[in-house]
Amino acid sequence: MLEDLSSSKLSITDNDLALGEQILEKERDQTLWQSAMSHKLILAHSVAAFLAGGVFGYDSVINGASISMPAFLLYFGAMTPAHQLYVPSIWASLWTAMSYLLQAIGGFGVGFVSDRIGRKWSAVGSCFISFAGVGIQFAANSRGLLLAGKMVNGLAIGCVFATATSWASEISPVRLRGPIQSGIVLFMVLIQGVGLAVIRVYISDIREQAFRTVFAIQWVWPVVTASAFAFMPESPSWLLVKGKEAAAKKVLARLHGKNNHIDARFALLRKQVETEKAQSEKKGAGGYLELFQGANFKRTLTVFWLFLAAGLNGASLLAQNVYFLIIAGLAPVHAFDIGIGGFGLAIIAIVASWFYMEKFGRRSIWLVGCFVNILIMATIGGLYYSKSHSALWAVAILMNVLIAWQILTMSNVGWVITAEISTYRLRLKTQAIGVMSNAGVTWLFTFIVPYMYNTDSGNLGARTGFVFMATSVVLFIGSYFWVPDLHGFTTDEVDWLYSQKIPVRSFQKYADGRAKEGAAMRAEAAEH
Repeated sequence: MLEDLSSSKLSITDNDLALGEQILEKERDQTLWQSAMSHKLILAHSVAAFLAGGVFGYDSVINGASISMPAFLLYFGAMTPAHQLYVPSIWASLWTAMSYLLQAIGGFGVGFVSDRIGRKWSAVGSCFISFAGVGIQFAANSRGLLLAGKMVNGLAIGCVFATATSWASEISPVRLRGPIQSGIVLFMVLIQGVGLAVIRVYISDIREQAFRTVFAIQWVWPVVTASAFAFMPESPSWLLVKGKEAAAKKVLARLHGKNNHIDARFALLRKQVETEKAQSEKKGAGGYLELFQGANFKRTLTVFWLFLAAGLNGASLLAQNVYFLIIAGLAPVHAFDIGIGGFGLAIIAIVASWFYMEKFGRRSIWLVGCFVNILIMATIGGLYYSKSHSALWAVAILMNVLIAWQILTMSNVGWVITAEISTYRLRLKTQAIGVMSNAGVTWLFTFIVPYMYNTDSGNLGARTGFVFMATSVVLFIGSYFWVPDLHGFTTDEVDWLYSQKIPVRSFQKYADGRAKEGAAMRAEAAEH
């Protein structure tokens, strides 16, 4: 019998633990379809996390695209001497950049709250804050009040997205961890497309009601997400960390089915959490400082790098592509139609990635994504020098194809790796670092980019593509040394790989059983 570490612990047998390890190996070798069929209950519960992606997705679109609506421009915009409506660069930057800055703060702060009250109620509470932020935007009658609403909602979105992605990772079996994170990105992109379609419906309406309706529809997402999370179980690993073993076992039964080897699954999860705790007991309860200590430091830098990509690859420019194309001379209706088509392409690509990501690997897809990004950004920059209308259409098409490409090869892969790279105890804080990095980087670049291309500032136009061609080269070089492929590894095995300081480009060489053996020896040493 394994030794009980406290009187509140449930007893488990060596047979339970051995069976749990056998189940893990069997599930690791399943195909994607087999794993999905074996874990239908987990996929059903994951819908709550998918809805959180919708909260993020709708806000990100209306933040950038609503400023292209004539009704919005008439109410909050300004007019050039040539009687052309535009949004002053300072406000175009503030409305988007400050929202992302508060997302970063929310992603950081929710780690402390979630460690105390759990993932489930942190997500619900964050949705209530989002509801209030949307209300401020809906009622705003000045640029400053609109900014306040975007900041409140940004804070909430950072909280709910970090919590939801962490919770989804903690309930996922190893084979579905990547696809479920990818599913969150899929729903985020789907709702981005919906948001763009909503704006497209109201683009010709110049009444104040037009843009206010676009804001009001955003209330749907926090309400639906909060309602879903209210009926979801708590994270079983969080419950184990808090010593609530009976509750954790009940959650596992709910996620896997009561007759699906719950004792064995509980024994394995408890063993993993205890091993990790034993290895880190001298470092406290898993605070943010621990993310920057020992082997965790490189993992944290990798997470930051994955989301620094959102700035270096030019995503901030692409996020404002509708407004960018309109001021470049493309008709608003055409700009929106092409944008909707781009999101449709991204949705198809993300679904396809569930299958080819396993075949080609996260690292390879990421590096190819960076390389192609360099080429397309260079092409967009070069098209500036052609003054034909067909060149403008080419820029529009390339920008939206690149949106789909970046989501497919970088955004999607980045969230998958972030979920796979962290330890159990630090998973929420690692996800929070991801959200914070993504939001912080997007804040910085979103603030700067309008000054590059806008007519009242740098006036680079499509030449902005050259800037992001150069930064994408930097991204490719750094990614070669930092971005890993963690497909098929358990959390314990990832711990071992980083503790041994194995180069990330060599990780998959250890999928032959050496990582498993190393993790087992490390766990055995921790017991003694």
